[in-house]
Amino acid sequence: MRFAVIGNPIDKSLSPQLHEILYKKLNILNCSFEKILIENDKLDNFFNDDFDSFNGINVTIPFKSKVVKFIDVIDDEAKILGNINCISKSNNKIFGFNTDKYGFDMLLIKNDINIRDRRCIIFGAGSSAKTVVKCLIDKGVDKIIIKNRSINNARNLQNFSNELGFNNIELFNSDHLNFDIAINTTPIGMYKDDINNFFDISLNKNTILIDLIYTSKETLFFKNFDKCSQKINGIDMFIFQALKSIEIWRETNYNLDSQIESVRKKLEKIKC
Repeated sequence: MRFAVIGNPIDKSLSPQLHEILYKKLNILNCSFEKILIENDKLDNFFNDDFDSFNGINVTIPFKSKVVKFIDVIDDEAKILGNINCISKSNNKIFGFNTDKYGFDMLLIKNDINIRDRRCIIFGAGSSAKTVVKCLIDKGVDKIIIKNRSINNARNLQNFSNELGFNNIELFNSDHLNFDIAINTTPIGMYKDDINNFFDISLNKNTILIDLIYTSKETLFFKNFDKCSQKINGIDMFIFQALKSIEIWRETNYNLDSQIESVRKKLEKIKC
């Protein structure tokens, strides 16, 4: 069986290495996984010419919302979020799912992070931020603040929250202080380690930091808030969204609880 992740950029993705680790842990044979760079204007070409050679694909930025038009059946969660990161094929139909939501849920569970009645700030307003907002709302968050470069995108995320019935969400300004949890959903620092003032706000030392970037233990986001004691990168989310994708593609449920720490350690040893 042949699988892949498509995106742009894609060079930093560790998905092939992660899937190889998971296939070995789950004793899955005869499966391959690759990463494919697709130019932003060539997505149609991929689905017209290359997609049929794969049994399933993962989707990353900037195509999570753009692939919707190729899907015959969209999972309820993916339909609400309006973005898809996992695609499977069955009975001549193409199915779309969002496994990022499950991955972020599991990140919170594995790290014992309670969201209920918490005050959270989210950096970014893209598809990942949308997924995080939905998860926070489902888990009973008290207030959400959005910090994003594009005000229009931030307002779109605010409107999405309102449509879900959650109205205690605001765009960031300098009066917003005292966050319980700060979550980075942007790729800032992943592809260029430049100095960036996007993260230049005040956080107290008890604020829990979550960075969805999984390729480093010490991300640019973390470096900006070095006084904060609890820092969690996106490696657990990365592992569990991949595991859910494998379950979807193979139509099988796997219990990997006893081996998650081993998977995490193997992945952390890989240099990117």
